[in-house]
Amino acid sequence: MNKIKVKIKVKKKTIFYMNNEITTIITLYKTPLSKLRNLNQYKNFNPIFFEQNGSLKNEEELKDILKFQFKYFFSEKNIGLSKSSNYLLSKVETKFCLFTQADINIDESSIKKLRAGFDIDKDIIFVAPTYSENSENKKISFSKKINLACVLCDVEKLKKIGFFDEDFFLYWEDIDLMDRVNKTEYKMITIPGLSISHDVSNSSSVNIKTELIRNLNFTYGDLVYQFKRKKLKNIKIFRKIITNFFLFFFNILKFQLKTSIINLAVFYGVIKFLIYLMKSLYR
Repeated sequence: MNKIKVKIKVKKKTIFYMNNEITTIITLYKTPLSKLRNLNQYKNFNPIFFEQNGSLKNEEELKDILKFQFKYFFSEKNIGLSKSSNYLLSKVETKFCLFTQADINIDESSIKKLRAGFDIDKDIIFVAPTYSENSENKKISFSKKINLACVLCDVEKLKKIGFFDEDFFLYWEDIDLMDRVNKTEYKMITIPGLSISHDVSNSSSVNIKTELIRNLNFTYGDLVYQFKRKKLKNIKIFRKIITNFFLFFFNILKFQLKTSIINLAVFYGVIKFLIYLMKSLYR
């Protein structure tokens, strides 16, 4: 990882210009009220929201909560983060877009410092913050791997290489994207010292259904990722099916409901991958 000494400064005269060259894109799914209120931090950066299982009624309720102008799109069912993010990107008309989540806390000054990071090198495609747990990294760094939970993107470059691979539903799409970036001349940097935090995995209400969706799609994404890179072994597929099938009933008998749900989710994640595999063979 290459580190560079650059002090990020944002001049007051450039603030209005920077606000109007950044669009914020966020996918919502069963987002708690506290996190919806959190979206106020993006009001000066042209927010566009896409809500899974959304509706016109939900849009009106969101307007009552936020009290500022935004664009709203929705799907009646959950189409996955990759598809919703790609759809949002297609609606962006500014030079940069801030891809972020409802469980991110970031102030306006930090967003502007992310924008200033693009002035370091003409080939930069992503500028991301470092978080408090990485506070030992005091310098701006070129990196092969960044946290894509909140990242400022060069829209033109991103559209050239493509955003998320829609074969991924919820997980692993970020790792796949960084792999593709690292095969190009484009660069990614991280900026320390920003006011940002991530309330991990709290952008959606947690219940049995969301736990099932998360674990199912993590397993599915893992298998798709390995398959696309020709690293997947058949034994791993069969091991996951057999092990989690039996563990599901074992944990039910032990009244370990949460663990049994995870077993069931992994089992169905493998089944979902096998369906994907069969479809891919006939494309």
